[in-house]
Parts: sequence; structure tokens; C-alpha cells
Amino acid sequence: MSHAANVYLTRFSSSRSSPSRMTTSMGPPTCGPTMYNEGDPPTEGASARVQRSRTLSDVSGAIKHDQRRIELDREMRWREVPLEHWFRTYMSGADPTGISFQPFAVDLESREQGMYHGLRTGLNDCLRVVGWAGYETLTTDRLPDISMSSSSDNLSTALRPDMGIYPMEHICATSQEHSSLDTRVAWAWAEVLIEVKFDPKAAPFSSRHTPRSAFLPTGRERCLNRGQLVEYATEIFNRQYRQFLFMIHFTYDCARFLRFDRSGAVVSEEFDYIACPQLIGSFLSRLSRMGRAERGYDPTATLASEEQATTFRELHNRFHPDSATARGLGNAVADGWPIYLLTIDAPFSSDGAAVRRGTSPSSRHFLVGKPASQTSTLVGKVAKGFVAYDMTNQQVVFIKDSWRPDSSEVQSEYETYLQLREMASGELYIPTLLGGGDVTFDGQRQQTTSFNELSNLIPPLAHCRLIFKEICRPLEDFTNSYELVKAVTWALVAHSKAWRQCGILHRDISIESILIYDSDDPGLPTPNGTIDQLSNWDIAMSWKQIDPGGAPTYRSTSWPCMSARLQEHPEKQHELADDLESFMHVLNYCALRHLPTGMSSAEVAHLVQSLYDTVIQSDAGPPKGSPLKLEKVQNGTPFVKGLPGDHPMAQLLAELSELCKSHYEHVVLPGPETYRTSCSDIFAGGLYCGAQSTLPDYDGVPVHEDALDGCKVDLPHSFPSPNPVLSPLRDHDRMVGVCMRAIRKVWPRVDKRQDAVRVRPSTRGGSRLDAKRTWSESDFQSASREVTASFKRARRDSLSIRPRCPQRRRSGGPHV
Repeated sequence: MSHAANVYLTRFSSSRSSPSRMTTSMGPPTCGPTMYNEGDPPTEGASARVQRSRTLSDVSGAIKHDQRRIELDREMRWREVPLEHWFRTYMSGADPTGISFQPFAVDLESREQGMYHGLRTGLNDCLRVVGWAGYETLTTDRLPDISMSSSSDNLSTALRPDMGIYPMEHICATSQEHSSLDTRVAWAWAEVLIEVKFDPKAAPFSSRHTPRSAFLPTGRERCLNRGQLVEYATEIFNRQYRQFLFMIHFTYDCARFLRFDRSGAVVSEEFDYIACPQLIGSFLSRLSRMGRAERGYDPTATLASEEQATTFRELHNRFHPDSATARGLGNAVADGWPIYLLTIDAPFSSDGAAVRRGTSPSSRHFLVGKPASQTSTLVGKVAKGFVAYDMTNQQVVFIKDSWRPDSSEVQSEYETYLQLREMASGELYIPTLLGGGDVTFDGQRQQTTSFNELSNLIPPLAHCRLIFKEICRPLEDFTNSYELVKAVTWALVAHSKAWRQCGILHRDISIESILIYDSDDPGLPTPNGTIDQLSNWDIAMSWKQIDPGGAPTYRSTSWPCMSARLQEHPEKQHELADDLESFMHVLNYCALRHLPTGMSSAEVAHLVQSLYDTVIQSDAGPPKGSPLKLEKVQNGTPFVKGLPGDHPMAQLLAELSELCKSHYEHVVLPGPETYRTSCSDIFAGGLYCGAQSTLPDYDGVPVHEDALDGCKVDLPHSFPSPNPVLSPLRDHDRMVGVCMRAIRKVWPRVDKRQDAVRVRPSTRGGSRLDAKRTWSESDFQSASREVTASFKRARRDSLSIRPRCPQRRRSGGPHV
């Protein structure tokens, strides 16, 4: 670094901490979406701000968006390191010599928007000084990206980072709205994101202006602002082909550098960018001299040529417009999504069959566009799916792009597919893996590095791409209830073969893991011409690998379909019965959303939320599921009501509920924590008999009126001892038999609702690429009144009393 920067670093580090100090903070481990009580008061002062006016239709989306950011912060890993360490580890290189950087002239008295001009000017001056031609800092806080993202249920259209550094070649070619003040966000081309906060009390991290705060303050607005940074980083990872991403965060007169990858974020200690602009200059100078891979881009993904892009954009015309292949290719060429060429060096099948162990690696090229599916989270079990074109074999394939734990104790999904093909016999009803594996470039595997120094606690993640032969429909695209039951039955058989013949337990049964493949030549949806498949084997384990002391919390993020037992007792081992119960929940969930049950949309939405999306957060451990869901499973109560009594689906769901009820009668579940006290302990403090108490004036005849006299304690009746051997879910036979018997019945040809019940998307993604959550109409009206009133109060207060703005002292610090 330059001499001035080193002097500043030495002075700053000595006043803050020793150079070797590192702070690591991670949110609590979760196994599903988390829930935040919107009524909880903030624990720290929130900055006063004038909210923009919103209509009532904005209210539900605003609350949903805030909850998403709270949850993103909870699941995120944050790590703070000294500034010198951050530069040395993540941005090595030489500082510019013989160059001086002008101090930033930033207006620190006109709130956040007043800071933009000075920051933009200072950053652009630095870009010119270091000679990074073709890149410019743009203000993007007003105009969001108009291209739709599938990662957050259209919430991406509301994302507007304050500023960003962009390559002007692409911005001028794609954006029709560009000025020095207002530029539309372009997620596909952003190089560095820049976020600005005026009030240190609202900043996502601690500051010298809030010395009593921990590195990660717990105030609600601070958590929201951290989640905002994660949301921006997630959108970049979903839009671009990235291994990591750089970001700058400005808080009043301080700044921090951030580096995100799929394992978390490393944050530098703060520094005074006004007193020491050399640090910003050093950051931009090193970045400008790095290659694309050193700046975080995936070197195996390059922009397609004009000819290649044209070929891919016209490819869907070769297939029937109603086929899954044509729809997938049409989605892939959506506006605002560039076409990329992926180069994959890996073993590939040469005959169209599944790849075999020992196949020699080769290089193939694939054209891809907008993902068919992707997660809405940055860390954990993340994946993107592409309908792609194999230029070598000239065929359309499906690519699964994911990051997996790079540990010898966790088997890769590629290895699981090989074992299933090698050990099982007959038709397996799983996707055909044509090739793939861990992503390599110049002989090096792509891995996360943010937490490598803490590898004993957090294993790195490895980048993996798998290529599959079939282009399938998602389960919820079933044409009628018969096709739904047929698909689940075939997946159940695939699950049985994997368990019986290979000893492999799937452990992630969900709506997303069951696919419908239209095998007829035109690829049209026909229930009798489908081959249904069980996919997503990325967290599958053999029975020898499953930890008897409890599976890790990342074992699954398919929260709605997780068994009620695991949601209530996440510390328990994941067993076969848990997967079998998940198949029942898949059918119930789809029936509630898509079949005519006689209930209104609001009633169905409320029921889905109560049963499947409720999450009870716990400070002592992982979150738990809905008590109503556990009660229904234990009592054998049907989840779906309103179907005609003679509908085959109604009888099937009732029989499956009885199987699960019988299973729960033969398993031992720990009692609730509050009821583990013995009777002798309860009555140790004495007895009180209410036999002489005054009774209410009841105009009927009480049942067992003669039992009202005396004082007697009724002990609970004794039940037969549980016997797991008698459980109907000890193997697949009973459930498969029930489903196959149902398939043989007469089913209605058309019984699926034309419009599926809309549910509120969960803000927790993981592998569940389309998590569901809902609001009832009464919830929306109540929230509308509450949020509208808060906006009016904020507006009234801002007009009557201007909030006190921090003023910069001569010594360099604001009044707080």
C-alpha cells in the first residue's frame, strides 16, 4: 500500500484492536424459513426518515420485503477482519505509485441523498486517476431493473442499490435511461455495488459513532439494512456467473469494504474515507488491474457470440409450443438476460445413456440464458437450473448449478447418481445424468474462500454442475389429480428402490424434487405418457452415513413437506418414516392449492400458512414447525376437506393419514419441555381442593354431576407400549400399496383449478426454489391500516420537526 495508507492503517488499527483480531458472527442454524414478529420494537434507535407515499396495494409487499431481509440477515455468516488483512487476503497487488487522490467533498448535512453527488464524483475521480477506462460510478437509487428475476417472486423489481460501478459499454447498449443522476439498475453488468447510509444508528455494522454497538448490532433497522446487502449480493449471484463479489458500504464519514461468496461475507474494519481517500484509490487501482476471474467472475462462463446468441434465441421454435422444452427455452431468452457460453470439462456419456464411472473427461460447450429456477438465498443449499443447449451433441439438456459442502463426510450428488445406477436394477425413475461434476478451471476446483481460515468450523463449498437428459415439468404443472397421484407414486417407487437396493435415503422429499417427464415424441402433457422422476439427491445419504445423534440442520430446506416429527424435534435422526410422511404432505399441499375443495382462496391460503409455513422461532435452538400440523398427523385428521366423498383423492389422503397416525402411535416422542416435571414435584407445595368452590350459574345439567363432590386427582390412562416394529412406515409396502390401489380407480379427467390459490412466497429459499407463504384478506386489511397510519405519522412528524442531522465536528466525528 501507499505510505499514507500504511500510516493511516497503523494509527487506526492500534486504536481499534490488534492486527490479528478477527470477528466472526453467524446467524442461528435453520432448517426452514424463519419468522419475524413485525410488532417487535427495535432495540436500538432507528433513524428518522420520510417514507415515500405508498398505496394500500404496496403494503403487503413492503411487509413481505422487510421480512425477507430480516431472514436473509439471520441465515447469513458475517466476519470482520482488520483492513490490512482484508487487502492482503482478498485483494493482493501493488498500490499505485506517484499518484495522489483528492479528498472526497461529501455533503454530510443533507441526509443520504445529499451524499450521492460527492461520493459519485470522488469515486469517478479515483477511476480516472487509476486509469480504469470504460467504467463509471452511477447513481441507481431511483430506477430498478425492469427485467424480471425468478429468485424472489418479483421483489427484484423493487431493488435499487444506491450506486454501482458499471462498464459503460454494456450500460449504453442496454439502458435507454442514463444520466449523471438517474441510471436504471442493471444487475447483469454491475461490477461493484455501493450502498450509503447517513445515520450511523441505522448502519448495518458498528461504527466509531456508535462505540457501544457490537459488530452486528441487533436493532431492527440495522438487521434490515444488513439483509438489504445480502439481498443485493444474492441478486448479483443469480444474474451473473460469479465466484465472489465486492461491495463498498459508506456510513456518514466512514466506509467498509465487503467481499461476498456462497459461504458468507468478509467485512473490513471501517476507515475514514474523507481523511484517507488513498484507501478507496488503492481498492479501485488493484481491482482495475485484476483479470475477470480475480474480480470474482467464473472463467468457465463467457458471453456468447452474436451468432451463438441468435441460435439460442430461435431454438424454441423447433419444438411444439406446449412442450416443456419449448416453454423452458422461451423462458431462457427473456429480455434483460444475456446469453452465455458455459465450458464444462468433465466426464460425459457418449451414447445418450447415463454416464458411467471411469469415463474420461472431455470438454463441452453449452448455451444458457435466464435460469429456469434459482434460490432466493445467498448461503447454504443453493442451486440454479438451466434449460441449455449442448453445442457438441446439438441437443437440449438441463443443467443444475449448485454449491455443495466440500467435505469427505458429505457425498456429492454426482456420486449418489453413480451409485444408484450401479447398485439398483430395473427402471429407477430418476433423471438421466449425462455428465458433469465439480467445476474446474486450469486444473483448479472452484471453492469458496471467505471462511477457509475457519475450516474446522465451516467447511468450504465446491462449485458443481450436473447435466441431465430430460426436460421435465414441475410437479405443480400436473394436468389433473390422477397425474398428480401417478407422479408421486412413481417417485415413491424410486425412493423405495434407492433404499432397498442401495441403502440410500433421499432426505429431501418436496414438491420440487418430483418431476414429470413427457416422454411422447412431441413432448406434450399427457398423463398416460409420462415418466415421473425423483430428483434432487444432493443431501441423500446411505444408512451408514446417517448420524444417529441427529442430522445436521442443513439436511433440508424443504420446510413445508418436512415431517412433523422432525420439525418438532430437529435434533432427532432423519429416518425412512420421515421421508414417507413427506410424500403425504406433497399430496396434501398440491390438493389444497390446486383442487376444488369448496373453500375460498383466503381460507385455503390461511390453512396452507397455518399447516405448512408456520415457523416458531426459538432462541435455544433451531425453529420448530406448526403444532397444528403435528396434531393432525398424530390424530390422523385429514388435511384436505371439501372434496366429494367419492373422489379417489379424498379416500387416498384419508388412508395415508391413517398410516401416519398408526406410525406415530408406535414411535416414542419426547414430551414437551414444560411437562417433564413429575406429579410429586407438582404437588410438593401442597394441595388445593376446589370441591367447595362456587360454581357458575349453569342452566343445563352438568355431565357426571355426582362426580363434582370430593377432591380426586385423575391420572392419565395408560396406553400400550409403543413398538416401532409395528409401524406401517417401517418400509414402503403399505404406502405404495395404498397409492397403487388408488391409481386403479376411476378419476375425473378435469378437476384441477384453472387458477391456483395464490400463497405468500417465503423469504427463505434454500433448495426449495418456490417456497410458499400466504396472507389472508383480513391480515392484509389490518396491515394496510397499520402501515398507512405509520406513514402518516412519519410524514406529519417530518413536517413539524426536522430530525436532527449529524454535524461533522472539526475533529472528524459527528454529533450523535
